[in-house]
Amino acid sequence: MALDLKPGDLYAGNIRVLDVLGSGSFARVYKVEVPGYERPLALKLTREPVSAGEEAQRALREITILRSLTNPHVCRPYDSGLRPDGHIYLLMDFLEGQPLDRWHDFGSPLHPAQAVTIVHQACLGLAEAHAKGIVHRDIKPENIFVETSGHIRVLDFGLARSFDGTPVVGQNATNVHMVVGTPHYSQPEQLQTRVLSPASDVYSLATILYELLSGHSPFHAHAPLPQVKEELSDKPMLWLKAHAQDPVQPIRAHPGCENLPDALVLGIERALAKDPSKRPPDAGAFANILGYVLHRDLGVPVAATLKILHPDDTLEDRLLLPGSYRIGSGARCEVKLRDDAAMRIHAVVDWSGIPHAPRLRPVTGDGSVKVNDDPIVRPVELGPDDEFSVGRTRMAVVF
Repeated sequence: MALDLKPGDLYAGNIRVLDVLGSGSFARVYKVEVPGYERPLALKLTREPVSAGEEAQRALREITILRSLTNPHVCRPYDSGLRPDGHIYLLMDFLEGQPLDRWHDFGSPLHPAQAVTIVHQACLGLAEAHAKGIVHRDIKPENIFVETSGHIRVLDFGLARSFDGTPVVGQNATNVHMVVGTPHYSQPEQLQTRVLSPASDVYSLATILYELLSGHSPFHAHAPLPQVKEELSDKPMLWLKAHAQDPVQPIRAHPGCENLPDALVLGIERALAKDPSKRPPDAGAFANILGYVLHRDLGVPVAATLKILHPDDTLEDRLLLPGSYRIGSGARCEVKLRDDAAMRIHAVVDWSGIPHAPRLRPVTGDGSVKVNDDPIVRPVELGPDDEFSVGRTRMAVVF
């Protein structure tokens, strides 16, 4: 039977419900008080006892993915499992704030620096998932949470899938035979190749950014976005057709967008390309584009310096903007090493900007990535005095 808890109810004997935060057909989310935790937590609980395999996979998939992610732009899980009553539960961070669709009405433009900052942080939340072989598949304003501090979190990985053979619970994101996610933010490939990849999430992020900057859909210039959403509220196929076939309206044609920076306009155009191969390949690459715009064009003081000591003892200083940086010998690495022994992608530095610390992620646990000469096998936050090495190359982030 359906389980719909109310404030004051106890669940599992000692979890007290304080508030109902959200409800869907599959699960409900509650603000709860749990013994042993000083602050309230969020409890995500399946409404029905899980009996079907796909229902169990959806719940377990999100738990598996969240346990694997370490960046500050996703929710941290504390406990999870299957209860004797058949319900699957997930205890995670309780967030103060609102989902983006309630925080902003999308009927008027946001200031460009604010709009770019929101989507940039969402990119950083997805960059680690993409690097782990996971595509979210349901990026939309409801799944981007704006905390009261302005910090952004990406929510709800229940529809996520592997796109490259990575062992994530559930089938691959490729060869999908039905539309997944929300038609308003779906991708052209949903009606074409049916192959979803990190570039599919980039497309959805770019759609949100276009709407935040302009107050309009990329395909409907005749009316503000809330009016278009009302007109198409029961016509999902028209959304899908627009994404697959209609040209993107130039963003500078909308009032208030005339003076958007060239790099931002070009970045959005690339990310909204019908052909996924012409988009930034993943959220990390899109984050780097937006970080450049924030620093160079919008005057947001977000940069640090990456100091690099190469194996031949030459020094290099590089501008480090908030984003995701692959370090290695591969052509697609943002920090390319002069080290023949270095792997194509050896490590990744993720940084969401001041006041957060950069995080260093080793790609493998072979001991060749070190912080202060100590080998690491898991992500590590880099303090202001930390040095790190990748193979024979030494580096430090200086603010």
